[in-house]
Amino acid sequence: MARNARLFLSVFVLIFSGLSHGETEPVVVTATRTAQTVDASLAAVSVIDRKEIEVLQPVTVSDILRTVPGLTVSNTGGLGQPSAVFLRGSESDHVLVLIDGIKVGSTTLGTTSFQFIDPDQIERIEVVRGPRSSLYGPDAIGGVIQIFTRNPDTAPRSSAFATVGTDDYSKFGARLSAGEHATKFSIGANYEKSTGYDVCAGSITAGCFTFEDDRDGYESFSVQAKLAGSMNEKTDFSVSYLSSTGETEYDGSFSNETDFSVGILGAEVSVNASDRLGMKFSVGQSQDDSDTLKNGTKTDHFDTTRTSLSWLNEFALSSQNIAMVGIDFAGDEVDSGTAYTETSRDNLGVFGQFIGSVGMLDVQSALRYDDNQQFGDSVTGDASIGYDLNMASRLTAQYGTAFKAPTFNELYYPGFGNANLDPEESATVEAGFRWQDANSRFSANIFSSEVDNLIAYDAALGAPGNVNKAAIQGVEFQIDTMVENWKVGSALTLLSAEQDGGTYDGKELPRRPGEFLELRLDRTFAKGSGGASLFSSGSTYDDLANTRVIDSYITVDLRGAYHLNANWHLVGKVSNLTDEDYEHASYYRQPGREFFIGVKWRH
Repeated sequence: MARNARLFLSVFVLIFSGLSHGETEPVVVTATRTAQTVDASLAAVSVIDRKEIEVLQPVTVSDILRTVPGLTVSNTGGLGQPSAVFLRGSESDHVLVLIDGIKVGSTTLGTTSFQFIDPDQIERIEVVRGPRSSLYGPDAIGGVIQIFTRNPDTAPRSSAFATVGTDDYSKFGARLSAGEHATKFSIGANYEKSTGYDVCAGSITAGCFTFEDDRDGYESFSVQAKLAGSMNEKTDFSVSYLSSTGETEYDGSFSNETDFSVGILGAEVSVNASDRLGMKFSVGQSQDDSDTLKNGTKTDHFDTTRTSLSWLNEFALSSQNIAMVGIDFAGDEVDSGTAYTETSRDNLGVFGQFIGSVGMLDVQSALRYDDNQQFGDSVTGDASIGYDLNMASRLTAQYGTAFKAPTFNELYYPGFGNANLDPEESATVEAGFRWQDANSRFSANIFSSEVDNLIAYDAALGAPGNVNKAAIQGVEFQIDTMVENWKVGSALTLLSAEQDGGTYDGKELPRRPGEFLELRLDRTFAKGSGGASLFSSGSTYDDLANTRVIDSYITVDLRGAYHLNANWHLVGKVSNLTDEDYEHASYYRQPGREFFIGVKWRH
């Protein structure tokens, strides 16, 4: 891994030497639950907006997320197959995921079905790296990913597209938007289908634990709608809806097909009560439902629901200092053919936050108290400082704590769960450096985390247990700039994630490569655009004992667009240009070389 690290760092030095001028400072809300520019935020934040999403031409949300430093994605196959996100080396269920402010994900698995979210329905994604339990409560050990759906303010009045590709891939969609004054509305619907390929190589002892020599197809229908406007001069509102339904096939000994339905409905009201006081009320519900089948016969169902309520109050103490207090309620429920001992639990949280300046330092601090129905009281907090070296450079430092309650599967799944599990807890310290000119941006962050009561499979119990700790250290680099008319974006992560104590003391946590590099080159021409992406990952392991190796790999993607006129555009993409044979998980094949071509129309 050290050899790959030196190679990756050399690439970064070459890129850094060509820094020049780039783009406008984006605004984020996830890091502090209030609007800030990326430069003002003291947290490590990445933003991928709609313009960048369209340039990438992503087939899945994973194609977008893997551009973020500190974040790796593990897919067990291609389109429609489960995608696990590891943020800063933490577990895949240590990431809090929000869609339009609503907490999402399966309460049984503890993870989010990213594979069922359509990237064409996304306006932007914000990723906050580092603990955020002090603002959001459970789950945010590694960080927070918030997905914002398409905005009627920026969506075209009308648009449509059609795409075809490898493995009988096809996708069609259309969008309509209306309203020009106080109230605006947008709705879009997409249909996607592929016959797929044989995802699992087959094994009786690992992977899918079976041999099924067949194609594993995918089909989905997604709808996204948003209504936003103003009730009066002081009150704004929005209502958002996102759903995806369909079926995905895979290889498995107990089931080999899932009929899924994922839906999120949320509403928000913001009130500027006075010059110094602002309030925000939000309510929402997310559902993650699935029916599992074996050769067409239903074997079980897992229907999970998450309900969220929040009330935030923001006080302007002065022109530079803000105080915030808030109350959050979250309720999780499970309905399944599997007999869970408990099928619901609630969490009530109260928090306070200060954002401002103290002398030469910018500061942000938060403290939160959570009352979990199953696990009782928990207190988390964080503190951050920032110091400007000059107009272009800033130093930051943070410390934060977080916790994660065990999932329903870890606690109660028959023959597997362990009802005696304790919540996982973490403490993280990090430091960062940022530099930017009018349009270019460079950042570096170094962090160290310790996770106590890490939940993993305990062979002595034959069930999950709080078997050990995890010691995670890493460094992240990110660059966005222009080099000779080429827009360059790059993210490098160097990571050490090891078990600390227990049976596998010193062993690496699985599916966390020690090095991961993403490099993008894009250029706009008079009648179109062209670009390429390179992804390089170091080797890792697929088990806690570090006996199954997942080899390193490099993939290259090409993409392009041609503007026929102001309304019609041709787009094309080649994924995995070199037809690299690689895996994210043992026995699960990643897609080979794929071709996509499409046409877009907008008015």
